[in-house]
Formats: sequence, structure tokens, C-alpha cells
Amino acid sequence: MNIVVLVKQVPAVSDIQIDAKQHNLVRVGAPSMLNPVDAHAVEAGVALKEALGGTVTLLTMGNAMAGEIMRDGIAMGADTGVLVSDERMAGSDTLATGKILAKAIEKIGGADLVLTGKRSTDGDTGQIPPAVAQQLGMSLLSYAESIAVEGNILKGTRKNHNSLETVTVSLPTVCSVMETINTPRAPKLRGAMKAKKAVFTVMRLEDLGLTPQDVGTAGSATRVTELFAPQPHPTGIMIDGATTADAVHQLLVDLKTKKLI
Repeated sequence: MNIVVLVKQVPAVSDIQIDAKQHNLVRVGAPSMLNPVDAHAVEAGVALKEALGGTVTLLTMGNAMAGEIMRDGIAMGADTGVLVSDERMAGSDTLATGKILAKAIEKIGGADLVLTGKRSTDGDTGQIPPAVAQQLGMSLLSYAESIAVEGNILKGTRKNHNSLETVTVSLPTVCSVMETINTPRAPKLRGAMKAKKAVFTVMRLEDLGLTPQDVGTAGSATRVTELFAPQPHPTGIMIDGATTADAVHQLLVDLKTKKLI
């Protein structure tokens, strides 16, 4: 089974600067680390490899230093790493980034399963998994809290408000995972030594069959015009009742109390 895990380098501090002109994060000089939830995606991929056989390839996009965070995944049991690095990609939005990552996956021979964290701590959009799935023509299982492969089917569970739903999709597919899916393993000495010696494949635009017009600000469909904290949204409430009639009565009482009826 060929598994590709998308990982990302993110700032290791919360106090970072914003480019006043482009409204992007200033990453140069800021300490960095592996996006925390991506470690759970790596663990999920390595666990599947151990159970079913196959390979786990890490894939990331960024500058030369971005490749260093893949050593954490290699230490956990991933086999290889691929870094997509080209200064002409700077300023790519999630649409352009999804295109770049999808082209890289195709370049390395495709994947039966693409795993990602639910979102990154810097952009926090959660748009890369669906963008990659759309570009590859794959289905998407998002926010998985457990996954299992049965033949050519990926079965996953995820929360849906106050319930838990089971979703099945055919492979190949893209799957984003939650932190609750597992506990990432602590690297062993052999894994740490392998990670230290690992040499990663580096790809540029020409390797992916892309042009400067396909990436960066030129290939992006969006522009960041403002950054601000989102407003909290009220959540629903659960109506309790021993019977349907009791629940309806409680609902009516609640609506009258709030002067909604």
C-alpha cells in the first residue's frame, strides 16, 4: 500500500509578524516545528504500513529548512521524504498549494491513501485536504477520529455535532485526521539514526510540469486583504426527555423562555 503523508513546517511561537503588504506570515527567522496534528497523520500512516505492508512517503512544501521537519516523521517509521521547494511558489494560496502537492504526488507515482492533519496551526484553513483531493480526482474523508482499511475500502469515524458517524470511501482517497485518532509514538534509537542520515528528494516547478503562472500569487485565486480573529458562533442544545412528548414539551418551554414563540 502506497501511503503519502502531507506534513508542514509551522512557526513554533504564537507571537509572529505579519507582512503589512501581502498580509502573510513572516516565516523568515521564526523558530519552526512540525505541525502538531501532522504527527498524528504520520502515526496513522506508519500503523497502516505495519499492518498491511507498503511504504510511507512524507511530502512537504517550503524552503530548504521545511524539509528538516520530515526527520521527525522518518524517526517515527516513515520510509522517505520529498520536499517541493521553489522560490517562485512563494505566496501560493490553498488552491495553488493543492495543485502543487497533487502534482508532486503524481510525480512520485501516485498514492493509494493520502493522509493529512485536519489543518495547520498557522493558516488554520483546513482547505488543503479537499484541494488535493479535488486535483487528484479522489474522494475525501475529513476529520477522521479512527480509520481502518478493509480491502479497497477506507472506513473512518468522525464526530458530527453530538453524534459519531461512520464513513466509508473507496481507495484511492485523501483523509484528514484529528489529534484524537492516536498517540504518536516516541522514536526509537534506530529510527532517530535513520532520520539523521535521511536524504530527501527535492522537486522544483519544472519537475512538476508547472509554470510560474500556475503558482505563487499569479496562480492563486484569492488574496488576503485582512487578518482577524473569527467571531464565536453559538452552538445548539440537546433537548432531553424520557419520551418524545416530554422532549417536545421541554422544547416548547425553552422556546417560550427565550421568547421565540
